[in-house]
Amino acid sequence: MKNVKFFVVEDHSLTNLGIRQFFTEKPEYECCGFASEKDEALEKLAELDFKNSLPDILILDMNLGQYSGLDVLKVVKEKYSSIKVVVYSMYTNPGILSLALDNGALGFVSKDSMEGELLRAVTEVVHGGSYVQQTLVTSLFTYRSLLDSLTKQEQNILKKIIERKQNDQIASELNLTIRSVENYLSRIYGKTGCRGHEELIAKFG
Repeated sequence: MKNVKFFVVEDHSLTNLGIRQFFTEKPEYECCGFASEKDEALEKLAELDFKNSLPDILILDMNLGQYSGLDVLKVVKEKYSSIKVVVYSMYTNPGILSLALDNGALGFVSKDSMEGELLRAVTEVVHGGSYVQQTLVTSLFTYRSLLDSLTKQEQNILKKIIERKQNDQIASELNLTIRSVENYLSRIYGKTGCRGHEELIAKFG
């Protein structure tokens, strides 16, 4: 009897199909929907919520065209807190991994891994646990140690950069002047050894 409902958000159609087929071959998993981009995903989840048929687990890509998977993750955790999210992404830099976990993801697996890794993550999360692919853990700890060396506002700004926000967006979202953002960035560059947004993203995001 199938009893674990899952939903896939993945912009590559063949990968989306492959994930669904992989899990529906397991007797305990049932696909209740899929989407390739943010608006489609949120619309379908709203329909499932109306039918009182939300998924137990959401398998989420981080790259969704013009949007980030983080955009979907934030809305899902705000509106549908019962849904457990596992990120399955080719973007595995520690900044992205940390942001996903901070925003409510319970699992994170690289697309470079074998499919059994994703199954282990989903199984662990379904049963109430959490799962981060072991090969990603060391860089995550290193990144979080770096965060601890930054002030709270510096942390906020670094996280916005990892989300690909520009200085004017950061200033608006954090209620700062652009000059203040630039001053904070100078301190971040000094502490990280990076010289610009691009280097920060390449190193951490």
